Amino acid sequence: MLVLALGRFVKDLASRTGDTMATTRWDTGTVFRVVGQVSGEELLSRVLARLPSGYALLFGRAELIRAV
Repeated sequence: MLVLALGRFVKDLASRTGDTMATTRWDTGTVFRVVGQVSGEELLSRVLARLPSGYALLFGRAELIRAV
């Protein structure tokens, strides 16, 4: 399964839709937040565990990073 880093994902989507990066990031975040709310906490946590760093923000969640 190929999963793009968040920046590449948004850039690719913006180029396909013809929108700006900012608009695409906003629109994607809006859709992903609704999907996250509908799917429930357990499923969303499992999905986010499989995605690269940064995607949690699109789902309206803070991204926790471990201190070294």
